[in-house]
Amino acid sequence: MNIMKKYSWILTIAILSILASCSDTEDLIIEINNQYLESVYGPAPTFTSVENPEKNAFMEEFTGHLCGFCPPATAQANAWDATLGERLVLMSIHAGTLASVGAEPFENDYNTEVGDIYWGQLEGGFNPSARVNRVTGVANAYPFADWETMINEELAEEPQAALQLQANYVSEDGILNIHAHTEFLEALPNSYNLVVYVVESHIISAQEDYNQDPTEILDYEHNHVLRDAVTGAFGLPIASAPVEGEQALKSFSYKMNENWNASNCTVIAIVVDNVNGEVLNSVEFEL
Repeated sequence: MNIMKKYSWILTIAILSILASCSDTEDLIIEINNQYLESVYGPAPTFTSVENPEKNAFMEEFTGHLCGFCPPATAQANAWDATLGERLVLMSIHAGTLASVGAEPFENDYNTEVGDIYWGQLEGGFNPSARVNRVTGVANAYPFADWETMINEELAEEPQAALQLQANYVSEDGILNIHAHTEFLEALPNSYNLVVYVVESHIISAQEDYNQDPTEILDYEHNHVLRDAVTGAFGLPIASAPVEGEQALKSFSYKMNENWNASNCTVIAIVVDNVNGEVLNSVEFEL
């Protein structure tokens, strides 16, 4: 064991010792890694294999409330979502200069640490742009003209993994319990992570729209807004070189932000290839 690994293990043991000595360990666990509280909320559900699984399209739209060219693209994405239903999983990431908090009426802050990480992955990020299943890698986001073709191409692909999701919000505790189940449909060579997000819709606040006069739309409805990643931006490992039929279940108890409207929130789960960064499949669950 080299010296860095040795000190890493010492630090880990020290942290665990501190946690064990605390009187309110469960709250600390939730804060640190959102561990599922089975002793409080019961055993995780049992999942059965999906019949006739399909590959969904996970679209990350990079936007901002100061982006005057974004609303038409967002409106079209919402129209596709209404048509495609569960096959299209949308997440709106407010990031970059055009997502900056400004003077009234643009004082709302929809930036997130996760969104900033994803924005930083892009080679020359711009709004509006989008990644669809992160095809060609995480560094590449594409203009509006490419979105429909990319979505349709991904929907036509055979799935390599089937993904299921259950979630429920315990309002009296402010806890969101999440259960994500992955089944690999073929043997695969790489390692794979599960990433889980919370997004919120029906948020009313200002948006710049150059197609309107005046351009400041005060009652604009923001949908699919990324709020947080339950697993962190890069997710948690679920498999390495999985064989066909291999399954993984991850469960979480997540403390919701009291400023979010839980009834307008959706949980999203994706499975990511750690080698090329692409998304094998995605699923969403509306609370």
